[in-house]
Order: sequence, then structure tokens, then C-alpha cells
Amino acid sequence: MLQQVFDCQLNQAERKYVAKAAAFGKEVLSQQRFEHEKEAPDLARLRLAVKKGLAAMEVPQQWGGGGTRYVARMRVCEELAYYDAAFTFSLIAHHNIAMRIALSGGKALASEFMPSLMNGEQFACTAMTEPQSGSDFSTMHTHAVREDNGWRLSGTKAWIANASFADVFLVYAQTDPEAGARGVGGFIVSAADPGFTRAPAYQTPTVSGMGVGGFTLTDCLIPEHRLLYPAPGGFKAALQGVNQARVHVAAMCLGMVRNALRSALAYGETRQAFGVPLLEHQGLRWKLADVATQLTQLQTLTYEASRAIDAFAQQAASHDGETTRAANRFAQQLAAMAKKSANTMAEPAISQCLQVMGAVGLEAQYRLIHHLHCARAFCFTDGTPEMMNERIAHLLRRDVL
Repeated sequence: MLQQVFDCQLNQAERKYVAKAAAFGKEVLSQQRFEHEKEAPDLARLRLAVKKGLAAMEVPQQWGGGGTRYVARMRVCEELAYYDAAFTFSLIAHHNIAMRIALSGGKALASEFMPSLMNGEQFACTAMTEPQSGSDFSTMHTHAVREDNGWRLSGTKAWIANASFADVFLVYAQTDPEAGARGVGGFIVSAADPGFTRAPAYQTPTVSGMGVGGFTLTDCLIPEHRLLYPAPGGFKAALQGVNQARVHVAAMCLGMVRNALRSALAYGETRQAFGVPLLEHQGLRWKLADVATQLTQLQTLTYEASRAIDAFAQQAASHDGETTRAANRFAQQLAAMAKKSANTMAEPAISQCLQVMGAVGLEAQYRLIHHLHCARAFCFTDGTPEMMNERIAHLLRRDVL
């Protein structure tokens, strides 16, 4: 299969993480039956995954991580989402903050938070979206004002994965309204900080399993060393993070469709209809042939996008100006294409597999309904398919003109 060929190109440490994710999914996540969809996050499972190192792929080795390339994160997402994409989304949201603090934070910031993030004592997430601004990130209302002893933050964040239980937040806030995007900074906020008020979790199918919620900051004073990304670096860091998120969300969709296809194939070989297995009927097996074709197309695009992200990181490290900008545009374009393709393919593909299985596919043991809910939720995370079209078109015009 394509993922086996891709994995042969990973280094030993990266293959170790992929294997660890596959084993954790089979041993732990496969036990979740999704009897109902309004389930709160399972913090015990999250903590176990963290303790096993599944939130440490890209964390530097000095903090107990693997120091891997982005491709490892992408493949870990695919393997875990095969069983539970909501869990995977929460885990990776935590991983991303640990990685960012370790790579971009100073010694004081890393010493304050890394030990607890790496052992699962505390959980983390990124806070960008606000009640009035989601995709239009630069119009955020949350603001930060510098004071002699730090920064004072005020504002409200909404629809944040892990916000219902997280302890540590990367909060993006405007430091200079007149500067627009260039005024955005990134701050590390603790739920224990005075002025932090957590909102109730959103009670909707699947979203509940991701711990999606919000919070309000009211004159929340944080020390200077918790400024992770000074303006204008905050907006750039946020966009790079979103670029990576689009690809690992596409990888989660891959995992879900792989699982649905395998379930439909296994059921179709054993279930008899009119004296023969279901897959002896051309109409049903052609449905699955379509799904397999679409799956391979998405895998090819997603894997190539992950390589492009790593290629851009390598170019950025060399400080080669024009080559770096070209690599960045290419990574952005492939990431948008992968996200758009995943959003437009996953739901109908899972539905096709469900149709082949009939009413049996609705049973919780097959997790196809959970996959459908996650596929729908992912259409709203890190840019809608419509936004991806705009991004792709913008980059096309820029390259041509």
C-alpha cells in the first residue's frame, strides 16, 4: 500500500512513532465503541498517549521528544484517526503547543511548562478563533497591552479544541490595532492566571469528544517571558501552524476512510445476498472501487504536501530568500489542496462504505457514524473548502502574474 512505500522513506525514529501510533490505536482506541456521540474527552486515554510519547514527535530531544520532521506527525495522525479522529485532534492540539514552546520559547518559559506538558500532567491548545472572527483571523478583538511587568490580555476565544479542559493556551492577540496582521502576537496563558474564565464546553456530536469550548480573558496579566511570538511574528507563526494543520487534518480523513473501506470490504465478503457475497454484486463493489481510487488520490496529495512542508522548513533554515519563498508558496498550495480534497471526499466516501454495509453499518462497533461526524466537523477546522478554493486561486494568480 502507498503508506508502506512512504514509510520506507522515513528515518528510524519517524518509523518508530508511526508504529507506536498504530499499536496504540489497535490496543487502546479500538476499544472505544461510541455508543453515543455526546461523550466528554477521555483524559485518561489522552494522558496515556502522552506518557507513551505520542505527543512528542517534533519536540526536541533535550525535552524527551523525537525531534522528527513534520512527516512523522502527519502519519501518526493517519494511524490514530483510523480508530478515533476526535481523540487524535485533541492529542495533536496538545502536541503542537509542547513543540512550539520547546522550539520557540526561552529557557524560563520551557522550564515552566515543558515538564508538565510532556508527562500529561497538563494539557494544552491553540486559541485563535473568536465569536465574531474565525477564518478572518486578522480581525481578532482579543488584545494585549504591554505593562512594566508583562502583558495584560482581554478578549474572548470560541470553538477551541481542548479548551474545555486544557491548562495551557497559546493565545493570539492584537498588540497594535493599527498594524493589522503585523500587530498580532502569541502569548502563553495558564488557566490558573487571574482573569481567565472558562466557558462551558459545546455539547454537540463529536465536538464534545474534542473538548471544544472557549474562554474569556479579563485584564489577564502574564509575565514578559510568556510572550512566545512577538509581533509581527505572531501572525506568521499562526499561518504556518494552520498550514501544517490542514495537512494533518487531511491525514485524519485518510485514516477514517481507510477504516470505513476496510470495514465495508470485510463485511461485503462475508454477508450473503441472493446466494452470493455482497461484493459479487457489481454495483456494490464498484462503489468501493471508487472509494479506493479517491483514497489513493488523497493519500498521494497529502503525503506530497507533508514533504513540501518539510522542504520549506529546510529551506527556511538555510536563509535562501527567493527559494524559501517559492517553497513556502508550494507548501501552502499543496496544503490547501489536500485539505479541500479531504473535506470534499471523506464524507461521501464513508457514506458509500456505509451504504454497502446497509443498516449494520450504523452499529457502534463499526464506528462509521463517528467517522461521518468527524468528517463533517473537519470541514470547519483550519479553513473551509470554500476558503481553500480562495487560497489556491490566490496562489495561482500570484505565480502567473
